[in-house]
Amino acid sequence: MYFRLRRDTQEWFNNISNQKPIETMFDLYYFCLMLGLASGRTSVPSKRYPEYSDFIDNFIAAYRPYQRLIIGLLMRAELARFGISVAEKDDVRRLLLDFVDPTTATNLTDKGIEKLNEYASGGFDYLTERLDSKPYHVEEFLRTYVRLLQGAVEESKLWNVS
Repeated sequence: MYFRLRRDTQEWFNNISNQKPIETMFDLYYFCLMLGLASGRTSVPSKRYPEYSDFIDNFIAAYRPYQRLIIGLLMRAELARFGISVAEKDDVRRLLLDFVDPTTATNLTDKGIEKLNEYASGGFDYLTERLDSKPYHVEEFLRTYVRLLQGAVEESKLWNVS
């Protein structure tokens, strides 16, 4: 299973991709993924947006130190989405078995990667709904992105735990 980006995502980011600090497609994927996880938004790229690109089957070197954090955020988002408390050990274990496989290079099952792809697609939807146009300057985009990410976390019921 591959990490996937919708082709419209690549087109939307084309003015700032390959401008430092954005150096890889995984950077663009990460931006979308974090917004999807923060907002709790998903969309199914293979059904809703049939034009997508498989771009890599593993976390690139720059993101490997954050691989477990990303998986943890996925688990947290899915637990919240299903209303499962971490105290519900059997339900948590089932979700772990669905998404996590420590024998793979990504530490994810195909279903886990597919779910990350859905969050990345939903994050792209979230991003484009809130910006008037695609980004033209990386510095301006990064400032705007940070505000959007903070707002998504503050608005989302997934991350507001009391």
